[in-house]
Amino acid sequence: MVDASVRRSLLLCAWFALLLTACGQVVTRPTAQAAATRTPTATLAPPGITPTATPDTYIPPPTATPTATPEPIIHSIQPGENLYIIAARYDVAHDLLRDVNGIENERALQVGQQLLIPVAGWGGPAEPTPTVTPTPWPAQVENVYFHPSPLGELTVLGEVVNASASDLEQVVVQIALYDDADRLLASQSTTVALDVLAPGQRSPFAVLFTQAPERYASYQATVLSAVPAYLGTRQRQLEPVDVTLDQSTTGMARLSGRLRNNGAVEAFDVSVVATLYDPLGRVVGTRSMAADPPVIAFGGGEATFQIELVPAGPVSSYTVQVQARRLP
Repeated sequence: MVDASVRRSLLLCAWFALLLTACGQVVTRPTAQAAATRTPTATLAPPGITPTATPDTYIPPPTATPTATPEPIIHSIQPGENLYIIAARYDVAHDLLRDVNGIENERALQVGQQLLIPVAGWGGPAEPTPTVTPTPWPAQVENVYFHPSPLGELTVLGEVVNASASDLEQVVVQIALYDDADRLLASQSTTVALDVLAPGQRSPFAVLFTQAPERYASYQATVLSAVPAYLGTRQRQLEPVDVTLDQSTTGMARLSGRLRNNGAVEAFDVSVVATLYDPLGRVVGTRSMAADPPVIAFGGGEATFQIELVPAGPVSSYTVQVQARRLP
């Protein structure tokens, strides 16, 4: 029998030998390592896109339209107009209209003269302020006389003188009546008695206000039109001869005499224009009438005339003028 201690030693040796035989190598226990901590990678989210509603029909936004700067209006003065009438027509202040146009004397305005109308929103004329210079007419009114009647009518007599170097025709004159504030009360126009005015020649006119204003403070006498005359059919070689003036106690004035054709052609449509003047040279009466006969032979042929009229004042002097036509 084997001793127990010997058996223990033998078993230890056998275990140790078995261990070496079985492994064939030395096995070492791995050293424990700390597990790697995974760091999460940040993921960038795609940018958010806000959907835009698209209409079925695209209408672009309105384009801003620049505001046009108002331009001044140019007004040409018409017969019977003054600054008050023109200012009211365009709804502008009378004083503004006067100042913009540099007008010092409103009664010097002429028909056809152009005015700047400062419409609302207009900044005014460029500096310096333009002054509209009236264009003088080649004829002017003189020797005006006012003759009111008990029936409320008013007759304004006067004459137009041709201040140009050319013959004029289509001469029209206007009389305008104003109150204390220079507001227009009434106006009337008429043609002068003679069809054609030679340079320096005068022709009378008579303007009738059938319903004249009861009161007026001032007036304006203006030549509205006067154009160069066509003399192609005018017969100007006639003269009045042996003219006499008779005045009766009733106030009637009678002018009579003869008309002589000194030209080389026959004159027809012969008429006479008579004008009466008071001691101050103002026209106090005028009348036109046809000669008898209205056709006068050439080479010294004659016709007679007699004109009766009631003067508006005392008569100091007179003129008799003749006009006629000839065949072309």
